[in-house]
Amino acid sequence: MKTFDIDVIARKTAEKSVLQAQGNMALTLTAPSVVEIHGQAQDVVKYIRQGKDLLIYMKDGSVIRCNGYFVEDAQSHAHSELVFNDNNQLTHISFDDVAEGTDLSATPLVAHSTPIDSVEPFMAQEGVLSDLPWGWIAGAAVGGGALGALLSSGGGHSKTKVIDNTQPVEKATPTFTVTDNQGDKQGLVATQSTIDDNTPTFSGTGEPGATIQIKDGEGNTIASTMVDSKGTWTVNLPTQTDGAHSWSVTQIDGSASTSAGSIDVTIVTAKAQLVVNTIAGDNQLNADEHQADVTISGLSQQLAEGTPVTVSINGKNYTASVDSSGQWSVVMPAEDAKALADGSWTVTVTATDSTGNHITQT
Repeated sequence: MKTFDIDVIARKTAEKSVLQAQGNMALTLTAPSVVEIHGQAQDVVKYIRQGKDLLIYMKDGSVIRCNGYFVEDAQSHAHSELVFNDNNQLTHISFDDVAEGTDLSATPLVAHSTPIDSVEPFMAQEGVLSDLPWGWIAGAAVGGGALGALLSSGGGHSKTKVIDNTQPVEKATPTFTVTDNQGDKQGLVATQSTIDDNTPTFSGTGEPGATIQIKDGEGNTIASTMVDSKGTWTVNLPTQTDGAHSWSVTQIDGSASTSAGSIDVTIVTAKAQLVVNTIAGDNQLNADEHQADVTISGLSQQLAEGTPVTVSINGKNYTASVDSSGQWSVVMPAEDAKALADGSWTVTVTATDSTGNHITQT
């Protein structure tokens, strides 16, 4: 991904912040400003409005988020402006008016490009800025990650003040949870769990505007999303294969990368089944069989060895376990068989698979 130099110039005071980022970047505008991106407007794929924020999607896959871009000054009604500077030409980007929408709704913007000679028309025109060197505002940069402020004082004198901001800025530590949305057992997933949802939902918190990446055990990014303005995020994984998986979550904010941790799960989407063998050879108890122990047995599919199986008949339950070949068997004692009156009786067999789904067969 490209490295972007971005100048943020407050329209009222001309205070200038110089930012640099590779990949995704989020900047917060505390007042209407000129956001000057050192690059070409042609490198943009699309512009999105989300609440008061502007999201700029670049061709290299990175996203520049300008928090508070659409906030207007209460007195002057001035708002932020976007300018691209390719070192040969300044290009002003304006947008058609669009309703604000909710904080989470994403609205595509229609953009218009206009060549300009200077950002001077966007700046406050009071005496405090009357003698500013506009070439500096349009193109100069302050190196080393410092903050440069160009302020004009009375009497036509101006000065440049450099404020060190090279110390690390505290960022929100990312968190995440995983949710299974399939089958009988749904909800939050603990590590080492077995689930039947092959597109589980990851959600959590993080630094607004940062990118969240979900990686597989080989370090490949399999899903990504952006933390919204409220500091929350959510994303579903693409369809995953059955078997063991290890997923990790990382927050990318500019050049900073912060791990949120990892989780190990096993996915099983194959449906478990129970089969009841024919009882007493013909599903009928003759006079002799009615006086003796009765074996009730069957087979299972996709049930682990040792899985409990419950057989219910005439209000009584008998418990067995699935063996290594998937078979199970219980014995109904003779006294219980004798208690069965003439007529039809229903045998119900139940079990719970490794993902928490309840299996029933009659």
